[in-house]
Amino acid sequence: MKVAAIDCGTNTTLLLVAEVSQGSVTQVYRDEIVVTRMGQDVAATKRFHPSALIRMDECLGHYSKIIASEKPERVLAVATSAARDATNARELFAIGEKYGIPIQVIAGEDEAKITFDGATFEYRTKEGLCVVDVGGGSTEVVTSRNSRIVGTSVNVGSVRLTEMFVTKMPTPRGEVEALFNYARRSFNEVREHLPRPPVSEVIAVAGTPTTLAAVLQNKNYSEKAVHGFKIKRQTLEEWLYRLAAMSLDERIHTTGMDAKRADVIVAGTAVLLAALQALGAEAMTVSTRGVRYGIALQAARK
Repeated sequence: MKVAAIDCGTNTTLLLVAEVSQGSVTQVYRDEIVVTRMGQDVAATKRFHPSALIRMDECLGHYSKIIASEKPERVLAVATSAARDATNARELFAIGEKYGIPIQVIAGEDEAKITFDGATFEYRTKEGLCVVDVGGGSTEVVTSRNSRIVGTSVNVGSVRLTEMFVTKMPTPRGEVEALFNYARRSFNEVREHLPRPPVSEVIAVAGTPTTLAAVLQNKNYSEKAVHGFKIKRQTLEEWLYRLAAMSLDERIHTTGMDAKRADVIVAGTAVLLAALQALGAEAMTVSTRGVRYGIALQAARK
């Protein structure tokens, strides 16, 4: 079945048009990403910023044209952390309706399960795997335990923590430490809901780990180079402070860096590091799969 899956995240809005067969994504027709910053100021105001809604309108208008040309049998769009927090989410829904794209807001627990499905459909054995999805507003941690998918959502993300703690770039060490300590405390607060160490493998999805994988290899982004790349916890810690010491322009011109992610990469790296510490893991495997793949799998089941 050919489906279109849209992930309206806090930082990015992604579109996947793919063929799904027997619980697996067998062919990708289109894989698009636009940095929409839908979560701009939501943490502080609990409302979608007018500029963010304009960006979402432009993005969904563009995606609607792709969907019309690809003619999928089903279309499923979900919104995550920022939409859960925004009191004016109806304005986002109206934009979706304008382009024939009905948008569902999903709970953090549902987002975690969808993420796990999308990141692990290629694995034969899922027991003991742990997926970490660092979003713009929240981070999902999910695992398979006794053949059941269980997970939790932590309210720390790259955009949310950047807005809360970062005042300048280069970012002072004190701001980085305050940001990291906040992320670490947030994971500790939900420790009872996290997988107990050790986990067999931590799979990290979304823009923060894929960008870091490209930067660490000093290569421009490509799925072939990034998917399956392993990053040690010690390396994450080193790069957290290395990236923080750079100006925004220096980050943007670092090989492998997504220019539109350069301002939030320090916060995203800190969240990843805090997650690995909480899970007692020494390394993570980067995956280019994630929520949009899980949405596609779910769409095919409907």
